[in-house]
Amino acid sequence: MNYDEYEAADFAADASFRAWVLHDRDATGFWTHWQSTHPEKEAVLYDARALVLALQFRINEVSAEEMEVVKKQVDRLLDDTVVKKNNGQPHSRWWYALSAAAAGLLLLVGIWYYTGNSQTEKILVQTGFGETKTVTLPDGSSVQLNANSSISYPAKWEKDKIRTVALNGEAYFNVSKSPAGLHPKFRVLLPEVTIEVKGTAFNVYNRHNNIQVLLEEGKIVVNDSLQMKPGDMMAFTPGEHHRLVADPAQLTAWKQQRLVFRDESLGRIAQHLEDIYGYQVQFGNSKIARLLFTGSGPAADPAMLLKAMATVHQLKMTQNNSVIIFE
Repeated sequence: MNYDEYEAADFAADASFRAWVLHDRDATGFWTHWQSTHPEKEAVLYDARALVLALQFRINEVSAEEMEVVKKQVDRLLDDTVVKKNNGQPHSRWWYALSAAAAGLLLLVGIWYYTGNSQTEKILVQTGFGETKTVTLPDGSSVQLNANSSISYPAKWEKDKIRTVALNGEAYFNVSKSPAGLHPKFRVLLPEVTIEVKGTAFNVYNRHNNIQVLLEEGKIVVNDSLQMKPGDMMAFTPGEHHRLVADPAQLTAWKQQRLVFRDESLGRIAQHLEDIYGYQVQFGNSKIARLLFTGSGPAADPAMLLKAMATVHQLKMTQNNSVIIFE
């Protein structure tokens, strides 16, 4: 497959590329290497990633304004890139891919249009790479969002409806217990996991089909059956769960704007840096990825941590924009 001739919509229509954008580890090695060896494609890959991510929005969490932003992204690709490539005569593969993407977008807009009026309006709050944010919910509960994370919740909370928040990424919740005029139950919605809360403080991590929950105060019930008490840490993957053995302070270090790792493999740290900062970390061989590292540093300066990793293991580190290579 000759990716050298691909444009943005070609990449967006490629299953392997989409898997890479959506953090599939099986696709990471090929695409991170391909990106580093094709710097002339940086702008095209940027547009392709934006298109893939845009079409991942959940309809019941998106406002009309946000859907318009998605539409404009596709319009820009239609107006600019297609014409530039073939002077008004689109390449058949390119046109098919972009048409499919545009058709998918129109379907999303159509579903939103015809169902939006019957659904409660949602508020979507997102953080970018390297950004954290604290959100106060309508019931007075607070949610501290880690970088590259999002929550959505109803704009209007009603007494006869359970308070619900959907999370993607990582967040620390401090939930108000039975606020006046609202439903006493509070739920955090995650893929295959629902956390029911009754006034408590807890941390939730939701990335790569891996959910981790740390309960600090109060009581929560997971999936209507598993009760957790303060100090409990649980990990959930599709179809199973187990007790998590970890340092609670390490799991919530991000709240204090710290990066903390204890006997963590460089491969796992690389995934964390990709999630939080958008880096693409590559290793010269698989042995380097398995090396262990213990250290900490300010979240605002990840370069300090990267240099420490290289120094401790006497590795050569090179960086080209967001691509970092250890050899």
